[in-house]
Amino acid sequence: MAEQKITTQKVLEAGWDEDQNGKRWEDYETIVCPDGTVIDMVNLLEEQHRAMAALTHLAPMFGGFISKLRFIYTFHVRTQATDGFNIFVNPQFTNELDFTGKCFVMAHELMHCLLNHMRRGKGHDHERSNIAADYEVNVTLADIGLFKEATMKKLKAYIDMKYRGWGYEKIYDAVKQSAPDSMDNSGESKDAQKNQDKSQQGQQGSGGGSGNQQHSADYKAGWKQAIEDWKAGKITV
Repeated sequence: MAEQKITTQKVLEAGWDEDQNGKRWEDYETIVCPDGTVIDMVNLLEEQHRAMAALTHLAPMFGGFISKLRFIYTFHVRTQATDGFNIFVNPQFTNELDFTGKCFVMAHELMHCLLNHMRRGKGHDHERSNIAADYEVNVTLADIGLFKEATMKKLKAYIDMKYRGWGYEKIYDAVKQSAPDSMDNSGESKDAQKNQDKSQQGQQGSGGGSGNQQHSADYKAGWKQAIEDWKAGKITV
């Protein structure tokens, strides 16, 4: 028999992944946010598991990551973030997304892991690194046909197909220090460490890109290094 969930808890002083009584937010059937928003955690977790199943079906490359990464529900990130081992999920932000939005944000964070942005961004300017990583993630998601470029633009995501085939390193050198007038949504390791995050919502679609583009040397090198690190056990997910 499944463990009985505790009924309701108000979010007062939120801990990293649990409340002041040591209970995880997902242990409650409902939680009440400081602004009075009531979140049905049972329904939210069900939606999250549906999103996991949908992504595994649509993009099997995500399957292994989804099954091994730990999902931590916390109010110490504004949206969602990842450190390469965990996906940090703000319950209120995620609850407000529609189903395709939940799929996109999850895919966005997983792609940061697949592209090994935690390693590749070390020693770089934090804000600029987040922007460059976002561009590589979102262009890649559009290029493989998982999400539409138009949908991401509508949601003010960092998406510009001029970066198709560019690696994070080349994009980092190209982007300006100041952020564009759009939602900053990287969600990589430094976000989690600084209790920040930079994820974005989106919508599933047929997407763009033929899949046979010529990729730059650093783009290929990033993928190659990520694979080698995984084989060597440096990436444990």
